[in-house]
Amino acid sequence: MSSRDLEELRFAVSPVAEMVLSLRALRDPGRFPLQLGWVRAVQPRVTELDWDVLRWLVNDTMGSPDFLTPRPTSPLTQLKDELDGIAKVDRATFERQLTAVNGELPDFDTAQVVAALEAYWDAMMAPYWDRMRTLLSADISYRGPVLTQHGTAAMLNGLAPAITYADGVLEVDQVSNPSRSERIDGRGLVLQPSLFGPHAVIPFDPGADPILGYPPRGQANLWSVVEPPSQQDLAQLIGTPRAHILELLTHPRTTTDLAGELKVTPSAVSQHLQLLRRTGLVEPQRTGKQVLYRPTELAVLLTGTGVD
Repeated sequence: MSSRDLEELRFAVSPVAEMVLSLRALRDPGRFPLQLGWVRAVQPRVTELDWDVLRWLVNDTMGSPDFLTPRPTSPLTQLKDELDGIAKVDRATFERQLTAVNGELPDFDTAQVVAALEAYWDAMMAPYWDRMRTLLSADISYRGPVLTQHGTAAMLNGLAPAITYADGVLEVDQVSNPSRSERIDGRGLVLQPSLFGPHAVIPFDPGADPILGYPPRGQANLWSVVEPPSQQDLAQLIGTPRAHILELLTHPRTTTDLAGELKVTPSAVSQHLQLLRRTGLVEPQRTGKQVLYRPTELAVLLTGTGVD
């Protein structure tokens, strides 16, 4: 990595990569002890899926075709955009990469792959994605201050035991056999937290766009079953009026709407909403001339409730 490469590091989250890589945990759960909670939860749905297609997407050594794990562009990458990209992969790339991973070419096309992945997402990932994405995003938020306060080298050396950086070389163990070396050469390296590494993840093909998946912090408690706090506990934490507002946000609502239900002035509700917004518990969305408020993923995790 040149000095320019180090300056252009980017973080991103890829829903489709997490989905494809999660097939590893189903194939060999013993290698993913931190994700056994998820494996147990989804086992009843496994037989409903199209394994005639899915079994070809991860091989025995945990390799996957690179067209299934495209380089994400931001921490806000959308699943639909990534699936649309997979649907547009040219036939030559599709055949070459599937053959390289599996040793033979299966008899299906990109449309069947996308259909199988969509069904897999709905059954296996969607019920748990908010929890997963919150942890992945929290890891990225943690890395930013490390980068600015201690420098790029410290941040890279703190990603995982299998990842080390020194003197312009980023070394990643346990990901490629045979070993290989590549130059970033201004192409930009994307750092991508992934729950299904477990040590680190790199592209299957030499010369592919540089991506480095690494294990995020906090996985040990990801699938812990914790009782959500009671309303009394929540009120003690954030105050009774604000706890009541979160309780009422089962669907997006305006300040005036909340004020009418709480029988207080809109100004009073607005003050509470601004504090909840600054602390990451509610987010506004504009619809025409109205501003509606809804709870964030953090608030949903905190309260144990959902939003329509």
